[in-house]
Amino acid sequence: MKSRVAALTFALLVSLPAPGFAQSAPPIGVRAAGMGGAFTAVADDGTASFWNPAGLASGAFVGGAVDFNSLDRQSGGFAGLVTPPLGFCYYRTTSTGSAASNRNGAVVNQTVHHAGATLVQSIGDHGLAVGSTLKFVHGDGASAFDADAGVMLSGALGQIGLTVHNVFAPDLGDLRLERRVRAGIAVHATQTVTVAADVEFTTTPSPSGDWRDAAAGVEAHPWTRVWLRSGIHWNTAGSTAAPIGTVGGSLTVYGPFRADAQVSGGSKDGDRGWGVGLSFVY
Repeated sequence: MKSRVAALTFALLVSLPAPGFAQSAPPIGVRAAGMGGAFTAVADDGTASFWNPAGLASGAFVGGAVDFNSLDRQSGGFAGLVTPPLGFCYYRTTSTGSAASNRNGAVVNQTVHHAGATLVQSIGDHGLAVGSTLKFVHGDGASAFDADAGVMLSGALGQIGLTVHNVFAPDLGDLRLERRVRAGIAVHATQTVTVAADVEFTTTPSPSGDWRDAAAGVEAHPWTRVWLRSGIHWNTAGSTAAPIGTVGGSLTVYGPFRADAQVSGGSKDGDRGWGVGLSFVY
């Protein structure tokens, strides 16, 4: 198992295309943003309902998060509570053409509300889990039902994950939520350090053209009360280099409760910004 995960890790990392301009994926989760969005195979907290529903199977007994990210071209607020095998979440995203387009392909401003329930199921005794978040979405004066689906394979060395967002690609008035397919891998470099990478297989519209996200990040737990993170993400479908780098961290403030924060910076053509939140694990 270790050799297979290691081989897939190497293959994913060396196959990531060169950076270019793009917006990031919807800015959900301060912890995920602090790792540059390299979170599909890490998702084991209250934001797993969005990032990878199958992550609930290997996460904490109870986890929750309330947070907000504000970037140049988009923002996202999230509230979620998870406990295997069930989770609930609400999140709101506001963006300019990053994950939706109108029927004529024009860039539009959008605010979309998502409310969902997550179910996860472990398969066999080999660390494989599948999950889905069934959700009600509302935006542009219209509503629809949609779903996200995920799979996670966990081993001693790390995890491999795959998520399909907006499975049914619903129309909301003149908006369409595009289907997005994203894969990731996370490697436990040491007991306190995790290295991760994500890559998207689908292309969606942005104000400056098509975008397809790739990301790499690291999370360290050097002290009992402190977590540190950093990452970078970029477009693999564009031609203008504009990667965005992030730094972030968490601090235990009381019992299982942590204060989370991140700052993103880089090219003026990218999505720079910040995020704050409160999370807990038990």
